[in-house]
This record gives sequence, C-alpha cells and structure tokens, in this order.
Amino acid sequence: MPTANDRLKLLLEEVDLPERAHELALSRYKDLGKWLSRPESSLADYDVHLFVQGSFAFGTAIRPVNPDEEYDLDFTCKIRIGVTRQTHTQKQLKEMIGAELAAYRIARKIQSPLEAKNRCWRLSYRDELPFHMDVVPGIRAHDELRRDLGALMEARGIDAELARDLARRALWITDKSHRNYANVSPEWPSSNPGGYQLWFASRMTATSGLRVLAAAQMDPAPIYRSKTPLQQCVQLFKRHRDILFADNSDAKPASIILTTVAGMAYRHGESLADTMSRVLDALEQVRASDTDEILNPVNSKENFADRWARPDCAHLFLKHNFHNWIMQTRRDFGEIMQDAKPQRIVEVASDALGVTLSEAVRQRLRVPSPAPTIRRVAIAAEPPRPWLEND
Repeated sequence: MPTANDRLKLLLEEVDLPERAHELALSRYKDLGKWLSRPESSLADYDVHLFVQGSFAFGTAIRPVNPDEEYDLDFTCKIRIGVTRQTHTQKQLKEMIGAELAAYRIARKIQSPLEAKNRCWRLSYRDELPFHMDVVPGIRAHDELRRDLGALMEARGIDAELARDLARRALWITDKSHRNYANVSPEWPSSNPGGYQLWFASRMTATSGLRVLAAAQMDPAPIYRSKTPLQQCVQLFKRHRDILFADNSDAKPASIILTTVAGMAYRHGESLADTMSRVLDALEQVRASDTDEILNPVNSKENFADRWARPDCAHLFLKHNFHNWIMQTRRDFGEIMQDAKPQRIVEVASDALGVTLSEAVRQRLRVPSPAPTIRRVAIAAEPPRPWLEND
C-alpha cells in the first residue's frame, strides 16, 4: 500500500490545474500587459505596472468542480506616476483603467461586457477554457504607511529586511462602496497583494533564503512546475471546501483564510503528509480558540475574517461553516492518511474531493477496478398483443 504521502500526491494529480490552463493564463497576462503599455495607450504616460495576484500567483489554483466554471485570474494594475490621492479620486482612477480595458475588449473581440465590481473590473472571456480577469486599480502607498506596516511586521517576528520589502509593495486601491470614492480625499482603502505574495513565497523557502528572496523580483507571473507541500496542501483543502459547499458557494471559507493559516503553520522541508497533519492541527487550534480574527500577515490591521461579524453576511453563518468544514476536513483527510482500506480511500476521494480516480491511479493505490456493468434487457416471451383479450 502506498504511504500517506503517496496517497495524497496521487489525489492531487486529479485536482491540480491542467498545464494548458497555466499556459493560457500566462498568455492572457502578457497580452494585457502589452496592451496597457503600448505607445498609443491612454495610460502610456502613467508608468503602468501589471502583476498577477491570487491563486495563480501563489501556485494554489485548482481545476473547477464544474468543467463549465470559469478560471479566476486576478491582476493588480498599478499606476506609478501621475496619479495621487491629491490629484485624482478613486472613481477617476478606476475609470482610467476601465477605459483601456473596454478598448482591449473590443480589440480582442471579447463578447462579454466589462463589469464593474466594488474593487475591480471583471472581464470574462474564453480561449480554450473559460476565464474571467479581475483587474484591481491601484497607486503607490505613501512612505508613512509603508513604515507603519514594516514596523507591525517586525513586531510579529518577520525579518526586518523582508518586512521592509513586503511593506514597499503596499497600495492605495479603489472601492466604489467607500464613502470618499467620488471625492478627492486622503482616505483611500489600502491593500498589499504583492506583499502577501512575497510573504507566501517566503514561507515556502528556508529561513536562510529570506534575504535573497526579498531582493528578488517576484513580478509578474510565476509558473510553478514543481510545487512545495504548502502549495499542495492548500490545493487539496480548496478542493475539499469546493465540494462541501458546492450548493452554497457564498458560505464557503475564504481561500485567503485557508492560505494564511496554512502558510503560518508550514515548516520548510516537511513532507506533504507531515504538512497536512501540521496544518490540520493549526486549523483545529483556530476552531478551538473561537477567535473572530485571522489577521493579514503583511498588515495586522486587516482582518480576513471581518465578514464573519458583518450584519449583511449573518445569513451565511460564515464562522459556523468554517468550523464545520474544519471538523469534516480532519475526518476526511485523517482517513486518507491513515492505513484505511484501499476501497475506502476511493470512496473518500469521491465523496470529499469529487474525484473519480483514473485506472492508472487505482492501480498505484492497489485498488481493484470495478467489475464491468453488464446491461441486461428483458425480452418478452412473445410480442405484446395490440388488443384486449376480451375483444
């Protein structure tokens, strides 16, 4: 029987993003970047900087449960010169980015209309696979905020040099629900997706490599040919969550929370099975503590779990569902990692991960193939009569 580590990796093969999806995402990223930086662009004088954020940047993207579901490709579009909080409103910045995205849509003959979300523009399209791009407009955060963020990270034990580099990536972003969205104001929402990406990458690296990593250019689009146990663990958790909440996706635990808890718990050099056990224990500690806070590691003033207590989210029971998911996750992955009967592993994979194991994987798990189903058709002894017996 394969080891617990081998079993998890075999299941991961059925969950991981297909290579073609990575290629298409990278192609679209490059194409959009060229469009925004072309000489005739209305943004040509603003030093545009486009970079990937979210699961594609972390190397934790997974294939959708539903084959028709769109892959989510998240970008930040940062204006580095010519726009400040003193010269423009959030609304003006968002409209500047939106105008170029609208032109890009027409030039590339994308049929779906450009959609304005609170913080981003969304553009849905299809290459060979269905995608949607979420583009968040942003500008450079001022030095005072960066110093404050760096100090907060150092206080939480992050290496000083790395903390400064994480803070350097902080942004002011747009949010149409913000009270000063349409006003020139020093009050803009802040975010740091680039800093979070670098933090997550630092968690995948030995401590001795943090200084080298901090000096590296993390931008733009990392393609992970070989993944760490941390990334693999997050992928398995996300798939388990997607299956459990397939009928109620609005209530599912947020990916950023799963990624953060896993990143904090990870120890470089451990196997996937050891990482899974460690992160499961960390999740249980979160549940047992009954905390209402999952803090952003690159901005401890930001609580990733703030929606749990929001009145407009009360009907989703987000905290309750998060706790229930943790308990179910511990049960399901506990069975997979224990010396359960091979057939039971197949059943858990199907129920908990929505995975029908291929014949090759079944053989490697030493699970017998199901007996072929023989379709039997009942044949009447004689053709039925088209009349009644008494006629």
